[in-house]
Amino acid sequence: MTAKILQPTYKRQRFLLSFIRQMQSGVSFTDLQKLVFLYTMKEGLDFYDFVPYKYGSYSFQLAEDVDILQRDDFLLTKGSRIRAIGEYPYKVLYAIVSERGDNLIRKAYREYPYYAINSEIIKRLFNDEEAEYFKQQKQHYTKTGKALFTVGYEGKSVEAFINILIKNDVRLLCDVRKNPLSRKFGFSKRMLEHITQTIGIKYIHIPELGIESNKRRSLDTKEDYQNLFSEYEKSLPNNNRQLEWLYEQLNADNRIALMCYEKKSTMCHRHLIREYLTQHYEIRGVDL
Repeated sequence: MTAKILQPTYKRQRFLLSFIRQMQSGVSFTDLQKLVFLYTMKEGLDFYDFVPYKYGSYSFQLAEDVDILQRDDFLLTKGSRIRAIGEYPYKVLYAIVSERGDNLIRKAYREYPYYAINSEIIKRLFNDEEAEYFKQQKQHYTKTGKALFTVGYEGKSVEAFINILIKNDVRLLCDVRKNPLSRKFGFSKRMLEHITQTIGIKYIHIPELGIESNKRRSLDTKEDYQNLFSEYEKSLPNNNRQLEWLYEQLNADNRIALMCYEKKSTMCHRHLIREYLTQHYEIRGVDL
């Protein structure tokens, strides 16, 4: 017989369960997203990051944790309301705002307008003057000029990663990992493609530009990396078709990003792809 799980695995899940338990009458999923967002932003907590979604601030990790807590019998959804069940205690009384529904969404939008830039319900919630204000906020993140970015997700949540793309108006994310799998939530190919597309960013995986995993297993010194990158740089012309395709996509979308794991681009092969393209074509390269 499987032993009963006495408490959630992660600290953020324990926080979330305690937060929901304090609302004894339950809470809708949309309200929960906004309430946790407002509370963590005010308190400066890093349990969850959020992105501007079609109804405002949204955390994919929070949504995943709700599913996990329901699976493990800590939460129960009845109708449209989520409730905490069982004996797991809450040790902190959270300062949860009183607004709910549309009033709660309006509050979140007004206090943190960046998270409203992709909202599909602005016109329903606000008069023309306020709606125009949020439209101007979105235009602030609309960039001009062609650019080839590189970005790594090491040390970032998927939401923090997506925010970097949004704030630089990246329109196409090119995954240059050989094997696009990750134990970090949100960064395996299928999930990442889903998340980016729901945000309005196109995604493509280009495995031909990746490096075989076995070549990265014994990288202990600076010389090891130099040898690996030297070999990779020499092999790049063999992938001329993919490189030309990237240039065509840059002309079509204007702002694309090459994505891999490492935080520093100099520790990742993506910087060599960027250098190749910037040297062969008149384009601007930027490491995010």
